[in-house]
Order: sequence, then structure tokens, then C-alpha cells
Amino acid sequence: MTRALPIVVAVVLAVYALIDCIQTDPAEKPGPRRGIWLALIVLVPVVGPVAWIIAKARRGRARPTQRRVPRPVAPDDNPEFLREIKQIDDRHEQMLEQWEADLRRREEENRHRSDGDDDPR
Repeated sequence: MTRALPIVVAVVLAVYALIDCIQTDPAEKPGPRRGIWLALIVLVPVVGPVAWIIAKARRGRARPTQRRVPRPVAPDDNPEFLREIKQIDDRHEQMLEQWEADLRRREEENRHRSDGDDDPR
């Protein structure tokens, strides 16, 4: 039993390190690429997993502040969105004013034409 204990510890350590390495985000991985770490963990029985655990622990201490993902901003709290909406609204308002002016001009033209056609004979 005592002879098997170091082997069991080495296997458990290797399995833990392999799973941890595979599940770790590539941006958070310390040092070499994932493939190199996996080869190191598998090919160097005790040293590889221990190196992975130490490297990951140092990486964790070196960067205590995690990278913050910007939270989405509600549209009514986003000044850029509100500015775009105002610009769109202003363009629509200008277009509506042009249409109304064109409609008034056409109605006036039609009135002048109809006034000339209503001459009694």
C-alpha cells in the first residue's frame, strides 16, 4: 500500500492539473501555450503538474484585479444612442417640413388653376 501511494498521488495530481489546464481560459494561462503545458503535465510526472499549479498560482497573485467586461448600458442611459436618436428625429422633422411646404405649394397652385377654370361663359 505504501508503495502505491506516491503513484496514486502523482496520477491524481496529473489529472487535476490536466483538467485545470484544459478548463483555463487561454487569456489567463500563464507562460507557454496550452499544448506545451499539456505535454509538460503528461510527460513529466510530478514536476509538470506542480509547475502548472505554481505558475497558475503566481499568475493569480500577479493580477489581483480581473479584467472587467463592460456591462451593457441601457439605451436611455447611453448618451451616444440618445444623440443618434436626436439626429434621426431632426432629419425626420426637416423631411416633414419639406413635405408640408411642398404640399402647401401644390395646393396653392391647384387653387390658382381652379380659379382660372371657373370662369363663367
